[in-house]
Amino acid sequence: MKKNHEVVGLVIDAIQQNDTLRFLSAITGCTIKDFDKITYNGSRTVGDYLSILPIFQNDVFSMQAMLELAGLETKENYRIEELTIGEKKLLLLITLIVDTSKQYLLQNLFQNMQVSEVKCATELLIEMSTYMDIILISPSTYGYEICDKTIYWPDNNTIDNREFHISRNKIKEMCIMPTFIMKEIIKVIKENETTDIAIPLWNVVPGEYEEYAYQVLNSNADKEKFNYPYISHRPFRYGDVYWIMEHQLQELEINGSRCFEEAHFIPDEAIIHVKCSEYFFRCCKEAERIFYDYAKNDVEEL
Repeated sequence: MKKNHEVVGLVIDAIQQNDTLRFLSAITGCTIKDFDKITYNGSRTVGDYLSILPIFQNDVFSMQAMLELAGLETKENYRIEELTIGEKKLLLLITLIVDTSKQYLLQNLFQNMQVSEVKCATELLIEMSTYMDIILISPSTYGYEICDKTIYWPDNNTIDNREFHISRNKIKEMCIMPTFIMKEIIKVIKENETTDIAIPLWNVVPGEYEEYAYQVLNSNADKEKFNYPYISHRPFRYGDVYWIMEHQLQELEINGSRCFEEAHFIPDEAIIHVKCSEYFFRCCKEAERIFYDYAKNDVEEL
């Protein structure tokens, strides 16, 4: 399946911004469906619950296909009360997908879901995105890898010492920008007075890391995750390490906003030239804690 419509992730505190969400619901004509407020008759089985939906009453095969897509194919005869929280959310998502008469703002879908359940929810959202735009609502970006864009609310000018996450949601290939390099970059930004900064390359990227990354790239060059579309040749060359890091630095986001307006590695001059976004620059200066989502399920404080 291929997405034909946009998936937008809205990062918002739904409790504090309840009026905003109601306004958004009104102007979009969408009903808010809060997945943290699911009510079921727990004694019914999954199969019984789905079989009352008109689309499945005369088409058992469609129901089986949807259960398989949701990873619930073995749970058809389970009572709903026996499902995990994530599985109950997947069941509700199925009912919304097959009801094409309404559009919803999907709130708190990914919260309290296991990684495998997030993957299944993503497959269901792809199915839904073949015929409609989707807006996800959540206080965090967890599960937002599917999003075509992420919007942080209320605005990008408010910083009040909360926790902030640097994420690489749009980077699909293997990340070679490790935590210790980002930590050193953040340290330089904190010490600077302007958003336009020349960072001494060897202060943040040790020479031995260049050799290590070069070896890792070439020993895994045939694997899908090590496919970098802007590098066509194999084996990788030493300079490619910096070329890849430059691209990955450019793609980083903090709470849905770009970290850098510009980022360039210039090995010949031994500098990294970056132009921080105003929001990211202020986060580095003012936020109490910043976390770096270096890899899936690998988040470290900088």
